Amino acid sequence: MRGASCFARYLSAGLSTGLCLFSLGMTGCQEGDFILPEHSTVVAPAQWRAGDSAKTGVGLDPQWWEQFGDPVLAKLVATALDNNPDLALAAERVMQARAQMRLALSAQLPHIDGQALGVGNGRLFGSNFNQYILGGGLTFDFDLFGKLREQTRAARVQTLASAANREAVRLALIGDTVRAYVSLQASRTALDVLQRTLIVRQNELTRVKHQLTTGYEKISSFDQASALVSDAQSQIESTHLQITQQEDALAALLGEIPSDEIATMTQGKPLAALMLPPALAPVPARLLANRPDLIEAADQIVAADHSLRSARAAFLPDITINPGVGTAGGNTPIAGTVWALGGSMLAPIFEGGALRARESIAVSQRNQAAWGYRKAAIQAFREVQDALTGVTRLAAQEESLQRSLEARRHTLEDARKELATGYVNYFDVANAETAALSAELQTVQVRASRLAEIATLYQAAGGGWTPPKDVLPLPTHDDRS
Repeated sequence: MRGASCFARYLSAGLSTGLCLFSLGMTGCQEGDFILPEHSTVVAPAQWRAGDSAKTGVGLDPQWWEQFGDPVLAKLVATALDNNPDLALAAERVMQARAQMRLALSAQLPHIDGQALGVGNGRLFGSNFNQYILGGGLTFDFDLFGKLREQTRAARVQTLASAANREAVRLALIGDTVRAYVSLQASRTALDVLQRTLIVRQNELTRVKHQLTTGYEKISSFDQASALVSDAQSQIESTHLQITQQEDALAALLGEIPSDEIATMTQGKPLAALMLPPALAPVPARLLANRPDLIEAADQIVAADHSLRSARAAFLPDITINPGVGTAGGNTPIAGTVWALGGSMLAPIFEGGALRARESIAVSQRNQAAWGYRKAAIQAFREVQDALTGVTRLAAQEESLQRSLEARRHTLEDARKELATGYVNYFDVANAETAALSAELQTVQVRASRLAEIATLYQAAGGGWTPPKDVLPLPTHDDRS
């Protein structure tokens, strides 16, 4: 069973080594001048770049989003997986690919057709007659040189590629849902901060207005306090708009029409209560077999190889048999059992270069698949490396911002005390308050970015997905072990 053994070798190579997936797994499948383009192979790096603190070699949890510790998030992911139209479209493409595979396989099987012919009142050579014939015929292509077999194998591997594509869409959907939820919770946290700030500033405006009437404050202090209130109100309105847009985006991921219900559905834990899953780095070599988009790209190479073999087999003769049998009756000499045995051998002689053009197209498509795999692999390694670095740097940035926020809060507290005793004016308090608010909002944003980067890392590493162990092409009736 040559197709199955080739695919098994290519798949096991990706699971066990970081060398080029197709240089190890497909060399045994290639024949003649089936040579991949120069520099299109992929060699996994020995290790990731230095500078990250993620643990390497630990398996990823396939339900990794549950590690955020929010049941609402887990429910949203489940809803997205059930209702998202992109995932439903990907599933339908799998169904289509399976139907294409069955269609290709049907060309290898005998075709039996029924026939019924009747003449009620005819005249031939001056005599009247009636005639009927009931029977059927069989058509079978011997496929001596494997043109149809290779088409079937290409369709079979395309089915595997479409299944891997569905998993890639599923993984991207989970990552997008988690990041959208984190961003929404960050905006809600920022809104809470701004609303508390607005209350404080309104109280300060009232105090400054009172002191202005008694002669203890200047008009410029009143203008400054009024401006700070307006700034907070403006930021609140902007954040409300952002929250609405984020809720609508999340509703679209869930496959729902945006409505007020999405606000209730997404009332989970606040940003500060979301847990940080561990930053786990995959073994670089295993990334080639643990990302569904790379499995899909490798399948495209295998399918293109089979299509190329089919195109080359079209240069050779094609032998078909056409036996038939039936029964005839009527008032003619032709009555009883009627049978026929025929066949044909068709060989291309001159087709204006069509066969050679089809072969060139197949060669180019196979080379495009090879370059597509390399592009996908480079992008995969880049995504993991960027996420690893992002997780490390954002963790350090969050720690620094926490220290800065604490210092600015102390500065603001001291400024307010000194304002009460007359040692500073209101402008000093306003500046300290603006700096503290900016630091708090920035801390919220970095915390959200850190959580989102964890989700990106898990998605880039394959999300714990591994190809099923029994992913092998189904044997056709004429495969041989």
